[in-house]
Amino acid sequence: MLLLIWIPRMNIKKRIEEIKNFKDPVFSGLHVYTFTSNAHYKNRKDLLLIKFEKPVSHASLYTKSSCPSVPVGWAKNNLKGKIKAILVNSGNANAFTGRRGEEDLDHILNYVAEMLNCEKGEIAVSSTGVIGEFLNTKSIIEALSGTESKRGSSWLQAAEAIMTTDTFPKLSAKSLYIDKTEINILGIAKGSGMIEPNMGTMLSYIFTDANVDGSLLKSLLIDITNNSFNSITVDGDTSTSDTVMLVSTNEASHSLISKADDPRIKSLKNALNDVATDLAKQIVQDGEGATKFVEISVTRAKNKDIATNIAKSVANSPLVKTAIYGEDPNWGRIIAAIGKSYEMVNHESLRLFFGEHKIISKGMVLDNYNEEIVMQYMKKDEIQIIIDLGMGSCDHTVWTCDFSHKYIDINTDYRS
Repeated sequence: MLLLIWIPRMNIKKRIEEIKNFKDPVFSGLHVYTFTSNAHYKNRKDLLLIKFEKPVSHASLYTKSSCPSVPVGWAKNNLKGKIKAILVNSGNANAFTGRRGEEDLDHILNYVAEMLNCEKGEIAVSSTGVIGEFLNTKSIIEALSGTESKRGSSWLQAAEAIMTTDTFPKLSAKSLYIDKTEINILGIAKGSGMIEPNMGTMLSYIFTDANVDGSLLKSLLIDITNNSFNSITVDGDTSTSDTVMLVSTNEASHSLISKADDPRIKSLKNALNDVATDLAKQIVQDGEGATKFVEISVTRAKNKDIATNIAKSVANSPLVKTAIYGEDPNWGRIIAAIGKSYEMVNHESLRLFFGEHKIISKGMVLDNYNEEIVMQYMKKDEIQIIIDLGMGSCDHTVWTCDFSHKYIDINTDYRS
């Protein structure tokens, strides 16, 4: 059963009420803790620690930014084998903080490693928030010092603890059966702005108790990320801190899945993809200042890369996004955005739709095009744009949102 908790933006109040009743799946072998460190934000949860009773398998993908945060650089160089814990702080990205940022992270990791009786290389760490500011290591360590006597937190509290400009926590869960054994999958994520991932995305952590060999996790993660997190954009900006992680506790009683051609891997992959896609859509739906959720589908392209490039070119166009906010069916901006992808397009075969409304065919607007009808469609909370290239058999869908005045307000006031 998939617990999809993404709903249209206009119903956020209703959604918040619903997630208060979110029932945590039972994951044996791990413990969740959240803290209020006051290291950046005041009087709100801003620190997450997940510890595992034994080392667990994981796979991670990170930002391709050439200016990655200190935690991303550390993880790439030091996080090799199984892990005993995940530590995430919000409010401060610990990015472009030089040698001091590295020393601050090392100081925190030394403390956590001693507290959990593990090696530093067994602790996955992420930071998210403002770039260029130094961590308040004292506040973070003081908060963590009460872990052993602290009562465990819920997954909803975990999702809240990693938020920055997010307006709501993001989580999704699904269960399935493998060899008559119930398998749990749960994911949390954060993200609202600086969203146009490349390899990883914002911060997202997906957990399963499926008994799957660690060597298979990386290929599973790459596949589900390409179809979900790498297919969203809010503003076209890739974060310094983008991280997505897949963890398997291997607590399920079914026999080990150790080969990529095991038929059981398909159902697990599909379930993981459902959770990742749901989280990705929640991130877009919570885009900074967003008023509309937009799905852009490119169909019948010669290959997947062409479909993806054109979809993202349209999704990242400020002219397209502001027109959607203004509820203006300015299809010319879509054509311009397709053109700036620099992909070869056959004008005669190109067809463009806003929802079910066909706009152009054979290189020009339809003779019976009625803009008044399409303007009514643009008033919806969810908009679908379909670009049929008519040149092949490959499709790709990207999810994005509009640009409103509120986006400027949020990012103008971000550090104040």
